[in-house]
Amino acid sequence: MKSLFRLSAILLLLLIGTSCSNDDDNYTTPVIVTFTANLTPVTGATSSASGSATLKLNQTNKTFDLKVNFSGLTPIHGHIHAADGTIVIPFPDASVSTSPISVSGSITDAQITELMANHYYVNLHTTAYPNGEISGALTKTGTSGGDGGGGGGGY
Repeated sequence: MKSLFRLSAILLLLLIGTSCSNDDDNYTTPVIVTFTANLTPVTGATSSASGSATLKLNQTNKTFDLKVNFSGLTPIHGHIHAADGTIVIPFPDASVSTSPISVSGSITDAQITELMANHYYVNLHTTAYPNGEISGALTKTGTSGGDGGGGGGGY
């Protein structure tokens, strides 16, 4: 009788162990990298405008969410630029006239590499300063996620 009880207990433990190892083990929490920028007047702009930007990069899914807050100006264009001034991610013009500006989309491996190297900056353009009134470099401020399994996550 004791043997039957032990065998039943062992089978029950095996069954419980098997049911706990399901498809959730294949889930990886996305790696989220946060970048921030302090937007100040660009060289030559006599402006009291200011702003800030936060970009959340979902490195796992190769997507981003950007939020730009500003005051003291009315932008006509906004972009993320590469260090050489090339526009990398344009903001839809309809979204830039009021604060906050929200932009999201996909991002390439090459863009991720440049972003991780702190080679990108946010620039808001106005009628008075068509080349940009305020700008700020996006710098990495934190990383979360990527725990390798077990569910949860997101941002």
